[in-house]
Amino acid sequence: MRMSAEFQVFCLALRRPQSSDLITELRRILAAEVEWDHILDGARRHRVASLLLSRLQRSGSPDLPARVVAELRRQALIAAKESLAQMAEIGRLAPMFARAEVRVLGLKGVVLSAQLYGNPGLRNPRDIDLLVSPDEFASAEAVLLEAGYCHSGATLSPRQTAAYRRWIKDVGYVNPVNGVRVELHHRLSDNPVLLPCDFDTLWREREEVEIAGATVAGLPRDKLALYLCAHGAGHSWEELRWLLDFAAALPEQNSSRAAVEMAERVGLGVAMLHALVLAHDWLGLCTDDQQLARARANRNVARLNRVLAHFYDADAWYQSPERGTLAGLLRYSLWLRLYTYLIKTDWRYWGHQARREFITPADWEVLHLPDALFWAFPIVRPVGWLIRQIKSRAHLRRGLPARKTNG
Repeated sequence: MRMSAEFQVFCLALRRPQSSDLITELRRILAAEVEWDHILDGARRHRVASLLLSRLQRSGSPDLPARVVAELRRQALIAAKESLAQMAEIGRLAPMFARAEVRVLGLKGVVLSAQLYGNPGLRNPRDIDLLVSPDEFASAEAVLLEAGYCHSGATLSPRQTAAYRRWIKDVGYVNPVNGVRVELHHRLSDNPVLLPCDFDTLWREREEVEIAGATVAGLPRDKLALYLCAHGAGHSWEELRWLLDFAAALPEQNSSRAAVEMAERVGLGVAMLHALVLAHDWLGLCTDDQQLARARANRNVARLNRVLAHFYDADAWYQSPERGTLAGLLRYSLWLRLYTYLIKTDWRYWGHQARREFITPADWEVLHLPDALFWAFPIVRPVGWLIRQIKSRAHLRRGLPARKTNG
């Protein structure tokens, strides 16, 4: 990939630990002319403003503009407020789940931040992600409803609800009082073949952290890298913060070998090797030389890298094309899909992905089929997709943001 000077600044500033040589190199690049607006847009897209601000200020560069510091500080303040609100909400919900005897594991968000960095407020989370056993999903939902949450999104019919639970890994809820959003997961990935989920094993091996005075369980430490790899690869590593988390889950050089072996057992060896290459090249992750050589010689890894270039090559790394535009269509409907198909060479995985193309909940809102005819939805799904594209273009012409979907 062709790395712009701005992306080099981004990667150097986000590396840890910050050595004197790294700071010298960062100051050298900053002394040249850089497009600071690209860096600010990148901080917004990748949701890393607080980390970027602290590292850039630590460099002591006299070429760091005051307006850049002000904007990064503004973004970081918004992220801090969101993190504090989520920490308080988890502190409120955790005892409620415990009283209902519902086992809950925190995914990503403030729980992951506490596990990886010892600071629940360091990451910039969108929502609270909670994993429960499929058998306890109804009980967990009841707790959220009792806590004042309501379902987000459209009301689904019985047939739609059953299809949603089959094809989508989580259900969204929102607290209308404070705006906090919760995603309740009943498995780790939309495609169950991507990453097997044995909740009982995860619960037995859980790691516990303290958040807002409550004890909260997270994923087992030795399985964090595999989960973060599957999650990041499943989203084509569109946000660099996911790669930062992955690198933080592999603090030691020899841990990369164990991570590859674990990934290979579930068919994600290629995805893990590509993640290691990216973390090494961009974030300076100390990686086992043998695994690094394997990754660079692997044709499937090279294929993934070529696809990922459409998200990071040249100026693409800081841009977020609008849905409904040609650039958005190519990124989200072509390149993202292609990457997700390539991360695992398993016919069951591909079969589930292919069938999933015909079941997109976003289309249910534009094609209202009665339950008696819901079986025909895969046939008319292309019509729903076309209607959404037309509506997205209409929104853009009126200066409104296009709705974000996974279709």
